[in-house]
Amino acid sequence: MNKIKILAFTAALTLCTSTVAFAGGNTLDIDSLINTAVENSYDVKSADISIKQAQNSYQSDLKNAASYDDQMDQGSGSLSRYDILSFMQKISNPPQEDKFSEYKYGQIKIAAENQVKLSAYSQYTTIMNDKDAVDLENQKFKNAQEQYDSAKLKLSLGVISSSDEKKAESDYTAEKNQLRKAERQYNSDIQGINKIAGIDIYTQYDVLLKDKLTESPYIRSYSDYLNDALKNRAEILIGQKNIELQKFEYDVAKGVFPDKQSVPNRLAQANVDNVTDNLEIQKLNITSEINSLYNDLQVKTRILGSKKDALNLVQTNYNTARIKYNVGVLSRIDFDTQAANLKSAQNDLKSAERSIWMAQTKLELACGAGSDTSKLSN
Repeated sequence: MNKIKILAFTAALTLCTSTVAFAGGNTLDIDSLINTAVENSYDVKSADISIKQAQNSYQSDLKNAASYDDQMDQGSGSLSRYDILSFMQKISNPPQEDKFSEYKYGQIKIAAENQVKLSAYSQYTTIMNDKDAVDLENQKFKNAQEQYDSAKLKLSLGVISSSDEKKAESDYTAEKNQLRKAERQYNSDIQGINKIAGIDIYTQYDVLLKDKLTESPYIRSYSDYLNDALKNRAEILIGQKNIELQKFEYDVAKGVFPDKQSVPNRLAQANVDNVTDNLEIQKLNITSEINSLYNDLQVKTRILGSKKDALNLVQTNYNTARIKYNVGVLSRIDFDTQAANLKSAQNDLKSAERSIWMAQTKLELACGAGSDTSKLSN
């Protein structure tokens, strides 16, 4: 007997311990979580390291430039033009290239931060939809449980057949499984956002502090969005800075080889042409991206109207059902069905509003520095 009591106590203690660890008792503030995610981001840290390396290289190259300048002075009478160009390039180009690298990785850092934000916000809207789904399934499960309990009672009184009771049991089991499925999806997506934030993936939350949705979207003209993107994107800013760098290096080469047909002059000019062409390609890619994101936002906005109409219709049906239920002409089961339909329509509308908010967020980030560091790796 004592052994049984000990085992029971141990099992209860284990259950309580695991429940506490699972509950967590935390509040999920998505904006605060994003700050943590940015701090823990590998891409952001990597950009910081590259910025620091560029700054260190700049100081080192300045010292080297003085040494090369002395060497060139010492051999001034015997140096060929190619030797002079080599010295001039060693003196002038590396510090400018370091400055360019510092600027480039500064832009990459901003894009990396945006990339984290976009990933976290996208996951969070999924979690909010998951939570609504769990709430709905809880409501439907409670309805099915009440119907099953009622069927068991009616069967014992001989009011319904055994097959009717089995049907209620089957519906109850099906709703129970749907609830568990919704809960598993919610917990899986919670782990996903914890992974994005770089924290313990098993952290759980009692409260989701903020919802991210747009009830009445404001959409600027396409040209406004495109102009912002072509002015602010990291690809554009880096490309423009690279053109400045290549033109500087061309001027160094031209100072020694002014003839445009000379090999050093032509090679330096080719570098300017290449980065200029690349910038034009980037502009085309960005234009295509903004067009796609703008169209996506418009499509999601058009869907919003139909979701509101659907909710209004279901709300009317629910209000009618409530009146009928209160006066006793509608069963509790039928009323609960209308309540579940209302919750489902509300969820659909909120999901659409979150989808619009995400579409706006994607477009706004695309009109800033951008949010895809893979486009900046070269």
